[in-house]
Amino acid sequence: MVKVTHLSDDGTEVASIELDDFTIEVIYSGLAAMLRDAAATRPVAPAPSGDLCREALQRRQRVLSRLRD
Repeated sequence: MVKVTHLSDDGTEVASIELDDFTIEVIYSGLAAMLRDAAATRPVAPAPSGDLCREALQRRQRVLSRLRD
């Protein structure tokens, strides 16, 4: 099961859908395989923020904190 969430700029949830494995495989079988592989591996450290401005970094943190809740 995969939940896809659309977040607004302030981090509030706008919409979300849940897709089961069968639906994902019907839509795109390669995507289902990549998601299974990703779920089976250890999470990697977040990519370096690079040249993001302060506002972009704050927005990123809000989004990440919403996803972790």
